[in-house]
Amino acid sequence: MSILQTRQWSLALALSVAAGAALAHHGWSWYGSEDFSLTGKVLEKHFGNPHDRLVVEADGRRWNVVMSPPRSTARAGFSDERVAVGDTVTAYGHRHRDAATLEMKTERIRVGDNLYDLYPNRS
Repeated sequence: MSILQTRQWSLALALSVAAGAALAHHGWSWYGSEDFSLTGKVLEKHFGNPHDRLVVEADGRRWNVVMSPPRSTARAGFSDERVAVGDTVTAYGHRHRDAATLEMKTERIRVGDNLYDLYPNRS
């Protein structure tokens, strides 16, 4: 493989990775503008890229509670150690635009007496 071909292949690979990351980190476009809150019991917790998230049971249904990227979650003082499976949480944010999708993007989350502001500039 020539140096030019190697550079072209490397550029193509880099662009593919960047495009995949952009799709994985879609921001707020899939969520409505109305404020939404959800209180329920934590069934699962997943901390890591691209976003931390919880699976919460509320009214007999399983919700995907999408939080911020790990760095922002940590900056808010929230971490894997601050919540346990079985805890009751209240998440504040915006519900998915598709009402059939039980998912929300979370701006703030309350665990016990502690409120964590994951997106302080959105409040």
